[in-house]
Amino acid sequence: MPPEAFAHVLPAMTTPFKPGNLEVDTKLLAAHAKWLLAHGCDGLVLFGTTGEAASLSVAERKSTLESLLEAGIAACRILVGTGCCANADTVELMRHAARLECAGALLLPPFFYKGVSEAGTARAYELAIAGCGSHVPPIYLYHIPQVSGVSIGPDLVGQLIDRHGDLIRGYKDSSGQWANTAEILSRFPKLHMYVGSEQLLLDNLRAGGVGCISASANVQPAGLRRIYDGWRGPDAAALQANATEVRLAFEKPGPLLPATKAMVGEIHGEPTWFTPRPPLLPLEAPARAALREKLHGLGVEGL
Repeated sequence: MPPEAFAHVLPAMTTPFKPGNLEVDTKLLAAHAKWLLAHGCDGLVLFGTTGEAASLSVAERKSTLESLLEAGIAACRILVGTGCCANADTVELMRHAARLECAGALLLPPFFYKGVSEAGTARAYELAIAGCGSHVPPIYLYHIPQVSGVSIGPDLVGQLIDRHGDLIRGYKDSSGQWANTAEILSRFPKLHMYVGSEQLLLDNLRAGGVGCISASANVQPAGLRRIYDGWRGPDAAALQANATEVRLAFEKPGPLLPATKAMVGEIHGEPTWFTPRPPLLPLEAPARAALREKLHGLGVEGL
């Protein structure tokens, strides 16, 4: 029997970059991590899609993680995105997360080549796990085919669980396709299922899932905590409806990532947060102001 889920409400943490040289601003990142943990999150995801992992080098990812631990964030609260196109990079990041005793590795498959077979994806995972040797962290499979172009479907999940058992600890379903989430929950009830959007949080909890890993949890952690704490109660549907409206507001001004960074910057009063690394561009000021007003009207704390 696998252990209980290490966390239930997790942000796909956004990453702040210093103006000019665009280096990671580790002080702002640590301050945001502490704010999230104080306002409803019980875990953190570092170097996911929202964290601009594909724009960070292996060395940057390792030093940034170490800086969070040095700032007092407990390693057991951190799920680390480790998936890269090169197997050697993936292995290095997985071993690093394991040595630091992080909660686990959020493992995106190699994502450059498209139209790859299930057997090829399985082989990539096997090589990554084998390469870790004795330093292999708990693994959380990351399914986001609309971005990666590579699917981690139920049959592949079954193969990996058959081979590695409880080492395959969880699954983040960012496809937005409830049918996929529901099938995996049904076939693998011990797997810790996280949905990638809070729009499906209540459905996930009711079906046996454990929580969500969401970009907009960077901004509405308290609202998502209320859903998790009260999902069996009479107000669950109303709480979910409000959180869904907040999430949809993020998706209207443009790409989700710049919108998330903009609102994190507004909450902390730190314009440094506004800017992603190229090729992404920041949310323009009029759209930022309109989004802040909309979220304030929806009761999002800090705006």
